[in-house]
Amino acid sequence: MPMEREPLHLSEELRKRREIILRELKRRTLWFIQLRWFVPPSILAGIVAARLIGVEFAAVSLLLVAIFIFAYNVLFDFWSSKLEAGAGFRAEPIKRFTYWQVGLDYVAMFLLIHFTGGAASPLIFFFIFHVIFAAILLPPRSAYGFAGLAAAGMAVIAAAEYLHWLPHHALSFQGKTIDLAERPFHILVNLGFFTASVFITAFSTTSIMPMFRKRIQNLSELSDAVVALNNKLNALYGITRSISSTNRFEQVLDIVCSGLADTLSVQGISIKLLDPDGGELRYAAAYGLPPAFKQNKVVEVAKSPLNRRIIEGEPFVTGNLTQREMFQFGEDLAAAGFKSVLFVALIVENRVIGILGAYSLEADRFGVDEVDFFRLAAGLVAVALENAQAFEAIDKLVKERSWFMMRMAHNLRAPLTAIQSIINLVLKGDYLGGLTEDQRKYLSRVDQRSQSMLTMVNELMTLAEARNEKRRSVGERVPLRQIAGRLQEMFQPEAQGKGISFSVSMADDFPDIPGDPEMIEQMIENLVSNGIKYTNPGGRVDLNFSRPTPDWVQIQISDTGIGIPQDAMPRLFTEFFRAENAKKLQEMGTGLGLAFVKDVVNRRGGRITVQSEEGKGTTFTALLPILAPVQDPSERKGDTI
Repeated sequence: MPMEREPLHLSEELRKRREIILRELKRRTLWFIQLRWFVPPSILAGIVAARLIGVEFAAVSLLLVAIFIFAYNVLFDFWSSKLEAGAGFRAEPIKRFTYWQVGLDYVAMFLLIHFTGGAASPLIFFFIFHVIFAAILLPPRSAYGFAGLAAAGMAVIAAAEYLHWLPHHALSFQGKTIDLAERPFHILVNLGFFTASVFITAFSTTSIMPMFRKRIQNLSELSDAVVALNNKLNALYGITRSISSTNRFEQVLDIVCSGLADTLSVQGISIKLLDPDGGELRYAAAYGLPPAFKQNKVVEVAKSPLNRRIIEGEPFVTGNLTQREMFQFGEDLAAAGFKSVLFVALIVENRVIGILGAYSLEADRFGVDEVDFFRLAAGLVAVALENAQAFEAIDKLVKERSWFMMRMAHNLRAPLTAIQSIINLVLKGDYLGGLTEDQRKYLSRVDQRSQSMLTMVNELMTLAEARNEKRRSVGERVPLRQIAGRLQEMFQPEAQGKGISFSVSMADDFPDIPGDPEMIEQMIENLVSNGIKYTNPGGRVDLNFSRPTPDWVQIQISDTGIGIPQDAMPRLFTEFFRAENAKKLQEMGTGLGLAFVKDVVNRRGGRITVQSEEGKGTTFTALLPILAPVQDPSERKGDTI
C-alpha cells in the first residue's frame, strides 16, 4: 500500500506537551528559590536606607521577618534537591511545591506590610509581583485566587487595625507620623485601587500566558526536533565516513545495516538488490532478520506489485503486518514479531539498483520524519554500494590482467634468456665462426632489443612479486646502514666512469625500519640508478638518509640531471610511462621502475614526493615509518598491475 500518513497518537502527543509545560514550570519554580535569596539582604539594606533618610518603623520586626524568609527558603532549597532527583515530570509534586512557596511568601508579605504601616505601607503593591508569578507558574484560577487572597488579606489587616484587634505600626518620617488608620475613606480608596490593580494584573497576565506557553511549547518541540535531526545527521555522517574507509562490498553492507539500525533504533535492516535484468530481488543483507532471508529468499518482481511500486519510486510504510497479501514473505516477518516496516528504493543516477528496508517490533513505528530520513540515507547507501561493486569488478579485472601479464612474462623469460645466450655465442664467433661487419651490426641490434625485452620481463616479475599478497615481511627489519654501504659500492664505479659525483650520507646511529629488506633496497637502487642514468657528465647524485621526526625515516635522492617536464608529473608513477626527454636521452627503458618504487613505499605505510625542474634536476623524497604500519598492505589501493 502507499505511504501512510504519520500515525497520530493523541495520548502520546498530550503527554509530550504536558511534559514540556511541566519542565518549564519546574525550571521556573526552582529559579524562584534563587531569586528569594536576595530578599533578606534587600530588607536589611532597606532598613538601613530608611533610617538614613529619617523613616521610623518596627525595624526589629522586619529583621525577624527577613530571618523567617531565609529559614523557609533553606527548607525549599532542600525540597528542590529532592524534587530534581525524583519528581521527574509529575505535575502534583511540582504544583504542591509552587503553592507552598507562594503561600509562605504571602505570609511574609502580610507581615512586612503590617509592620510598615498596614494599609498605608509602601510595600502593598509588591503583591502584584506574586500575582504575576502565580499567573506564570500556575493555572489561571490560581492567579485569580492569589489576587483575591491579597485583596482579602489587606482588607482584614486594615479592618483589624482599625478596630484595634491588631496593633497598628505607623510610619514616621522625620518625626511626623504617617497614619491613615483614623481616615477610613482613605483606607477604602487605597484598598479599592489595590484590589483593582491585583485583579487587573491577574487578568492581563493570565490572558498573555497561554500565548507564551504555546510559544514555549512550540520552541521546545522545534528544539527537540532539531536535536533529533542533528543526531540522525551526525549518525549518517558517521556511517558515510565508515563507508568511505573501505571499498569491500560485504564490509559496506555490514556498516550500512548496523549503522542504520542504531540510528533509527529498529531491530532489522535489509538490502535487496535487483539482478541485471530487473526480474528478481535478492537479499544482499538481512541485519536482524531470520538467517533464511539472506540465504534463500528471492523476490520475484513480477509477482510482487508492492515491490514494483517501490522500484518505481514510491516508498512503502505500514505499522500493521497483518495485511500479508501486500508483499511476499509477510507471514515470515509477522512470525518473527515484526509489526512495522519501511521500504524505499535505492537509486543511483535515476537507476534503481535495489530496495532498502527497515523493520521494527513496535506498531506504527515509522512516521513522515523517519521516511524522509530513510530516503536520504538510501541515496547515500546506493552510491556506496554502487562504488563498492564497481571497485570489486575493477579489482577482479585488474587481477586477471595481472595474472595474464605474469604468465606472459614467465613464459617469455626462458626463451629470451636462450636467445640472448645464442646471440652472445654467435657474436663471439664460437658457434658459427667469424661474422661480417654487417652481420655483427644486425646481431648487436637484435641483442640490444632482446636485452631490453628481458629487462622489461624481469621488472614486470619484480613488480608482481612486490605486489604479491602472499609475500609478507612480518617481523623483518631493514638494515639501512648496510644497504647504504652496498649501494655506494655498487654505483660509485658507474658514476666515476660517467664523470658524475656520487655521495651517500647517513647519521651514525641511524635506525633499522620494518619491512622487506630486498624490496626496500631494490626501491632505493631504482631511484639512484635513474639519477645516474639521466644526469650528464659533470653533474652529481646525492643519496641522503635522515629522520625529520622521531617516527619517520626520510630517504632522499637528488640529482642535477635533465629533470622532468611539468606535464609529465601526473603520470610519473604510472606503469610503462616515460617522459619524452628521458626517451630522447635513453631510447631503451620499460617505464616500470617508478611504479615499483611507489608501490613499495605505499605498501610500507609511507609516501613519496617528487620535485623537479626540467634542465636543472630532480629530487625524490620517500618517507617510511619507523614503526610497522597498522594498515594491512593488501588493502591499499593500486595493489595490482
